[in-house]
Amino acid sequence: MGVTRYSDNRRSSAELQECIARILSGPQQPERAFVLGQTTCGELYAMAASLRACFSEKVRERFVCVCTEDKAVLTAALLASLAGGPALVIPYSFNVQVLAELRRLTGYRFVIGNAAGALPEGVGRFLPQASGRIWAADQICVSRDAEAEWLRLFTGGSTGAPKMWTKTIRNLLSEALAIVENYHVGPQDRLLATVSPNHIYGLLYAILAPLLACAGVAPQTPSFPGEIESAARENDATVLISVPAHYRALNGHPFAPGALRLAFSSAGMLPAEDAVAFSRQTGVPIAEIYGSTETGGIAARVRAAGESDFKPYPAIDVQIANERLKVRSDYLSPDLPIQEDGYFEVADRVAATQDGRFELLGRSDGIVKVGGRRVDLEAVRQALKKLPQVLDAVAISLPVVNGRENQIVAVVAGRTDAVDLQRMLMTALEPYARPRCIKVVEKIPLTSAGKIDRKTIEGLFQAVA
Repeated sequence: MGVTRYSDNRRSSAELQECIARILSGPQQPERAFVLGQTTCGELYAMAASLRACFSEKVRERFVCVCTEDKAVLTAALLASLAGGPALVIPYSFNVQVLAELRRLTGYRFVIGNAAGALPEGVGRFLPQASGRIWAADQICVSRDAEAEWLRLFTGGSTGAPKMWTKTIRNLLSEALAIVENYHVGPQDRLLATVSPNHIYGLLYAILAPLLACAGVAPQTPSFPGEIESAARENDATVLISVPAHYRALNGHPFAPGALRLAFSSAGMLPAEDAVAFSRQTGVPIAEIYGSTETGGIAARVRAAGESDFKPYPAIDVQIANERLKVRSDYLSPDLPIQEDGYFEVADRVAATQDGRFELLGRSDGIVKVGGRRVDLEAVRQALKKLPQVLDAVAISLPVVNGRENQIVAVVAGRTDAVDLQRMLMTALEPYARPRCIKVVEKIPLTSAGKIDRKTIEGLFQAVA
C-alpha cells in the first residue's frame, strides 16, 4: 500500500526572522522565573549578554563547547550563539578524552559551564554572570540566516558509536514553535524533564519550547520514581517530559498528578501497559513522540485517546511505500542524505493506516539473518517480555567469528533465571530465533538520553564466541 501525505507547512524565512528578533529583543517579563526557584528571565538574558561579550572579545573559532547540564547556562549559551556568536558543540560526555576528540573534530578552544572534570590542554572556560552587563537588544544583530548552523549534538549511542549531527536555526526554532502550537504550551506551564537538556528531546521540550512560550522549567533532572514525584510536586509541574524507562519505573508507584495536564515520552517505544497504567492512575495522557535526533519529531500517538498508530505532525510531509517511510520537514538535519525532492527515508518499517497515519513494524535494520533465516529482533524481545517475571528485555545480534553470520543474544531485567527463560522460549520461538545467550540483569542499561545502551550490552557478551 502506498500513501503520500503533503502538508506544505514549511516555515517562511520571514516568520523565522521575526521569531529570532522576538527572542533577541530581551525578556518581556524580567522578574518572571525561567528556571523555577533559581533564575529569572532577566538574569537569564544577563548571562547571555556576558557570554556574548566573551565571544566578541575572545572567540575567533567557529564553535564553542557547552559543558553543563544547567538549564539556565545552556539557554544563555543558545541565546548568545543566536545573537551572532559561534555555533555550539553539545558533547555526549564530559570525559576529557571525549572533549579532546570533539576538539579535534571542531576546533573549539573554549567551553561554557562548570561541569566537573579536566579539560583538554589549551582549552579555556567561560562562566556566564547573572548580573552586571545588560542585554542590549539594539546592539544585537538579528539578521541571522535561518539556515545557519546553530549547534552540533549527538545520537544517544544506542548503536555503540555516537554520531554528531548538525542542527540549524530553522531545524530547532521550527520544531520548538510547533511544540508550543500543537500542545498549547504557554506562560501558565511549568515543565519537568527527566531527560538531560543536552539531548535533542530535552533541549527542544525543556529549553527551547518553554523559552518561546515564556514558560518555567524545573531545575532538576530526576530519574527515580520518588525523585520524579517529589520534583513534580515541588515545582507544581503541568508538563512531564520523560522516557519509556522512567514510565516503566513509575508503573505501580503512587503518583499524585497535582497540576499535571500532559506528559510526553520519546527516545524509544513506550510499552502500552506502561502508558495505560500512567494515564489510568493520573488521568493525564501521554503523547508518544516518534522521531530521532537527526529527523526531529515526525509523528505522535496518545494511547489514552485510543490511538495505537501514529499521526504525522501537521508540518511533516510523509510518503509510505513498500513498508518504507520517507519524510520531509523543516526539522531534518542537513547532514542527512536527503533526496532531490527533499525527502529522507528513515530506517523503520511502517504500515499505512487510515487518514495518513501509520503503525510501526520495526526497524529495517532490526531484521537479521541467522542460519539463512530472517529473524525480527523486536519479535524476540516481545516473546521474552511475555514470559513470567520478565520486566523488560532487549535482543540484539552479534557477528560470529568470521563476521558473515549473526547470533542473537538478549538482556532481561527481572527476577528470573536464564535457564528457565531458554526452556520457556522453546515453545515461543523457532530454534534459529532463540537467543544463544541470555543475561539477567537488575535493569536494562540505558544511555543518559534514556535509550538502550548497546555498547554496554555488547560488553556483557564479550566472552560469547
